[in-house]
Amino acid sequence: MLTRKIFAVLRVAVLCGLALPVLAQDEELQLAVRRNFGYGGGSQIQGNFRMELVDSPPLTSATFKIDGAAVATVTEPPFRIDFDTEDYPFGWHNLTAVGQTPDGRTLNSNVRRFEFVSAEVGWAAARAIMIPLFSLVGVAILFGVGIQLWSSLSGGKSALPLGAPRKYGLLGGAICPKCSRPFSIHWWSLNAVGGKFDRCDHCGKWSFVRRASREKLAEAEAAELAMARPETPVAEMSAEEKLRRQLDESRFDNP
Repeated sequence: MLTRKIFAVLRVAVLCGLALPVLAQDEELQLAVRRNFGYGGGSQIQGNFRMELVDSPPLTSATFKIDGAAVATVTEPPFRIDFDTEDYPFGWHNLTAVGQTPDGRTLNSNVRRFEFVSAEVGWAAARAIMIPLFSLVGVAILFGVGIQLWSSLSGGKSALPLGAPRKYGLLGGAICPKCSRPFSIHWWSLNAVGGKFDRCDHCGKWSFVRRASREKLAEAEAAELAMARPETPVAEMSAEEKLRRQLDESRFDNP
């Protein structure tokens, strides 16, 4: 009976002893690869990149490898190194790291597999993405500008109330010689000697204008306010008042 208990204890000890190395081997370092500068499209990379251990247990050192060959060893956190794909042949490469723990264990990282490509491949891939994107943005911009330009050139007038506050933009404002109202100089106005040939937003007429000072524009806005005020109606005289005025005027006509 005693022999059987001793055998059971020894068997448990052996199993525990075998399980500990297995658990230690199952612990894996997490290797991340990040771009510093260059091209990264899926598994294809080109340029300057960084290998870094993330969420790692306490380590005394970490050795980073490319295709099993050591690139550099770091002895204190952060455990990371930078590398350039141009220093290696084009093609597929395995990126790994090996760490040493304070209790003497050796931990391996996951394997990151990438294809190092030339700068020409990177630029070609970038152009394949950017050219359609820029073309789409350009078409959208031209469409919006075209609508505004067509609306202006087709004779549409601004509905801005008299004296309303406004912004004149980078090109400034001018005062229309036809209706005397201030408006913003348009970017599509025609250059002329000493000024611009532009279309007034208010009356819709084209005129030669010059950029006005802020003071002149403020005066024109104030004049708009005066135009917006209704005129005080003159009261019509009654028949009795008209007769009295006629008598008064005839008194001076007949001495």
